[in-house]
Order: sequence, then C-alpha cells, then structure tokens
Amino acid sequence: MKKYLSFFVLILIAVALNSQYAGAQNTTSAELNTNASIRTTLTPEEKRANAEARLKAQAELKLKRERAAAQMRELQQERVKIQQDLKLKRETTAVELKDKRAEIKDEIKEKREELKTQIENSRAEIQAQIKATREEAKAKMTTLRETIKEEKDAARAKIKETRIVGRERALERFDAAVERITSLKDRVSAQVDKLEAKEVDVATALSFVANAEVKLNEAKAKIIEANALLAASLDQLTAENKTALQTLVKEIESLLREAHKALNDAVKSLRDAIRIKTEIEASNTTSTTAETNQ
Repeated sequence: MKKYLSFFVLILIAVALNSQYAGAQNTTSAELNTNASIRTTLTPEEKRANAEARLKAQAELKLKRERAAAQMRELQQERVKIQQDLKLKRETTAVELKDKRAEIKDEIKEKREELKTQIENSRAEIQAQIKATREEAKAKMTTLRETIKEEKDAARAKIKETRIVGRERALERFDAAVERITSLKDRVSAQVDKLEAKEVDVATALSFVANAEVKLNEAKAKIIEANALLAASLDQLTAENKTALQTLVKEIESLLREAHKALNDAVKSLRDAIRIKTEIEASNTTSTTAETNQ
C-alpha cells in the first residue's frame, strides 16, 4: 500500500511541475506579445508629431523648389538681358565701324587722289626733262657718227665706229631694262585701278608703284648722264670718265633692282588687301547670319 501511495505522490508532483512550466511559458508568450504590441502601435500624440514632421518636410521641400524656380527665372531673364545688350552693342559697333570705315575710305581716297596728282605732275615734268636731255644726247651721238665719215685713216675710223657702236649698245641695254620695268609698272597700275573700283584698299600698293616710278625716273636720269658722258667725244674715255661711268652703271643697276622690288611689293600688298577684304566680308556675313538666327 505504501508503495502505491508513494507512486501516486510522485505522479502528483510531476503534474504540478508540468502545470507550473506551462503557466510560466504562457506568461512569457503573453509578455512578448504585449511588448510587440507596444513597439508597433503608436500613440495619437506620436502619430500627430509624425504627421506634423512630414508636413513640415513637404513644406520645406516645396519652398526650396519655388526658390530654385525663381532663381532659374532670374537667370533666364538675366540671360535675355545680356543677349539684348550684346545685340545692341553689336549693332552700335557695326554702325560705328561702318561710319569709321566710310570716313577712312574717304580719307584714303582723298590722299590717293592727291598722290596721283603729285605723281602725274612730277611724271610729266620729269619725262619732259628726260626727253629733252635724251634728245640732246642722241643728237650728240649722231654728230659723232657723222664725224667718223671725215676720218681719212680707215683704221682709226674703224676703231671710232666700233667704239660708238659699243657705247650705243650699252645704252640700249639700259633702255631695254627700263622699258621692261616700265611695262611691269603699267600692268601693276592697271591692276591697282581695277581693284580700286572693287573697293579694295590699294593705298599701300599705290605707294609702292609711286616708289617704283621714282626709282625708274632716277635710273633714266642716270642713263642720260651716262649717255652724255659717252657722247662727249669719240676718243677713249679718260680714267676719270671711266670711274664716273662705272659709278653711273652701278647706280642705274641698283635703281632698276629697287624699282622691280617695289613693284613686286605692290603685287604682294594687293594680294594681302584682297585676302583681308574677303575675310571681312565673310566675317560680316557670319555675324549677320548669327544675328538673324537669334
């Protein structure tokens, strides 16, 4: 009997322990569920605070957007104003440049006409002097040739004839060089007049042509001096006259080279003037197109 009673007591103790463990487990689960409910459920005050925070953030964001939009409008207005100012300045500058260009053009034309008049007057005067002196030298040379006929000594006559022929040929070579450069000058002058009619700036070229003409006239004057020296006598030149003639020859050659160089410079300046005019016209066309597209 005691044996069964002890067994019954053990059973009761085991049941009691199981009941306590189950109760503790149920209590812990309830506490966990309660804590979870507390973490996930907000109070009305917290909900109101969160709502106010969202509204404040939205308001601040809207304000920032409005400020950015206002700044963008201001920048666009400023850009339009700057473009208008630039356009006005370009138009004003274009008018000023046009007026200045017209003024400079008139001044250049006036100076060009003055220079042409001076050149023509100087040319006429110098050409008259050169022609008169040259005719006189030719007459002397002709007289010398006639005197050869009076020479009775055939050998001496032959020497004099050879001497006079050599002198005439030397002068003819200089004359031919002058004629070549004069022909070149005339062609360049014709080109200057042609480009001037097309409103190309030919002032520099005209100055070079004028310089070439001065050098040519000086060369012609030196040739006449040489002619006069050679036509003075049929006799052999003295040492002094030979030195003078050599000096004249060097000066003539130098003047002819300088005249030729001046004409080459005139041609180069015309090419540069044409290039500049073409670039200006292209620039004006580009500016006009850009302003039209704006």
